[in-house]
Amino acid sequence: MKNCFIALTGVMLFLLPCGNTSAQDVGETEKFEPSGSVYGKIFTNFNTSLQGSEKQTAFEVRRAYLGYEYLISPEFSAEIKLDIGSPNDAEYSLLRRFGYFKTAAVYYQPLENIKLTFGLQDAVQFKVQEKFWKRRYIAKSFMDEYDFGPSADIGAKAQIKVDFFDVDVAFFNGEGYSSLQNDDTFKGAMGITVYPVEGLVTRIYGDISRKSVNQSTTAFFAGYSNKIFSFGGEYAMHWNREFQDNHDAYGFSITGDWLILPAARIFARYDKVDSNILSGESVPWNLANDETALITGIEYIPIKNIKIAANYQDHYPAAKNAELVSALFLNIEASF
Repeated sequence: MKNCFIALTGVMLFLLPCGNTSAQDVGETEKFEPSGSVYGKIFTNFNTSLQGSEKQTAFEVRRAYLGYEYLISPEFSAEIKLDIGSPNDAEYSLLRRFGYFKTAAVYYQPLENIKLTFGLQDAVQFKVQEKFWKRRYIAKSFMDEYDFGPSADIGAKAQIKVDFFDVDVAFFNGEGYSSLQNDDTFKGAMGITVYPVEGLVTRIYGDISRKSVNQSTTAFFAGYSNKIFSFGGEYAMHWNREFQDNHDAYGFSITGDWLILPAARIFARYDKVDSNILSGESVPWNLANDETALITGIEYIPIKNIKIAANYQDHYPAAKNAELVSALFLNIEASF
């Protein structure tokens, strides 16, 4: 962990003087005019249960984002984003909504292919997969859905793009954006994303948080997409969850879509998550949350900033005495 922090700090210190290296750069800075923009997203849906112990038919607004980006100089920018929802999507979130800072960060980009981020920011473990999935307004990506790590955290991150691959190194508090840092445990993370040919993306990621029991995550992803179809899959492992020795979780997700009309696609996704059996026990330690899940439907994008998807979702618990939960959804995303 110390070596990760020293390496990240060294990269940042080395790059800090790179902002103004010539008279031409100074001239460009003098011509630069600071500017900002507001953006937002709304995730709303109508759903009706088909099967499950708690049936409902309802309209919902599950999440809304409101943010502001400001370009301070050619090298520096800042962003602040509010997440209106529930950080943990707990049961009470169906009745209440809370506003949290999802992003409060400063960006420094001394060169076109290098970017440093400080503050509360997007974490790195599943952003590539989430972008490939393209349907966060319907469901979270696999690692986000099954708590393999927070979607945002407080810390520092360096991203470097070189030819056909990207490298990201991060040093975070480790508690996520909905919890305060209250100990001296930090998370070191690193990911490598490779684009070997047009349309193909692969990624390997790992992180570690050190305490008396170390918690760590490893993930592998590969996906291919073009104008007609996409297909991808990931496998993730989470060791010593919540810093509990030998409490591991692992699973995979497969997703794909196919263009059937100029503005419409059919899509499907299959998830499976499991946990290990502890010594002396007969069932997995996290059996209540182990499951397979299916999402399939059709998506229509009439204009760039509107997405509409009619879809079927089910969750099949691993526990034999638990009931299948299924529902029909009509999801809408509006962005600006």
